[in-house]
Amino acid sequence: MNTNDYPVIMALEDYVPTLLALAGFWLLGGASAAIDRRAAFAGRFGAVLIGLGGVAKSTWKLILSAFGSDVRWLEQSLFPLMATGALLVLWSLHTTLRGRRAPWWPYALAGTGVAAAALALNSVQPAFIAATTGVTAISVLGAVLAGRRRAWGAVVLYALGVIAVTSLVPLRSHPQHETLGFQWLEQGTNTLAQAIFLTAAVLTVRAAAATATRPAEVTA
Repeated sequence: MNTNDYPVIMALEDYVPTLLALAGFWLLGGASAAIDRRAAFAGRFGAVLIGLGGVAKSTWKLILSAFGSDVRWLEQSLFPLMATGALLVLWSLHTTLRGRRAPWWPYALAGTGVAAAALALNSVQPAFIAATTGVTAISVLGAVLAGRRRAWGAVVLYALGVIAVTSLVPLRSHPQHETLGFQWLEQGTNTLAQAIFLTAAVLTVRAAAATATRPAEVTA
């Protein structure tokens, strides 16, 4: 399918998984609020960065489909923003799991290494690798947190979400990838994956809140 034939309605729908993911990352990134407010702020800021990356990519698609203008910097900002945001969310989640503020410097070092590699190669590929690894790690840590809170439904949903995202790889490499039907299939799968991820994040945060209030209920 020619990029100029990309429907506007499909470009608008592309905002849906972006907003679903933003909500999920916001919840998990802020889960450390009761432990360390700075980590929670960083985690939520990281969620916003991931969301901005997705919005930039969706806006690129919308402008391209509606006006035929290829604003390349909008597309290329996705993975740098996502990689940076994922590191911040991971630090906050690490803090939540640890029960006290986790060391920040490994995440800063990782971010610096990714940026240096991208500049040296003059490519967004290092950011792409960091972004995809980072968001997958967020689901893994989210599942660990859910498991500690005995939110087994959330654990299953995190796994299903990762499987759904992983299934996008063969779709994107399929010979008919450029056809309208495959584009809708890909976007539908991504929307479903992010809806699953958000549901898992909601169940995780609820379980964590219930665990935090349980001692007070017992002693009342």
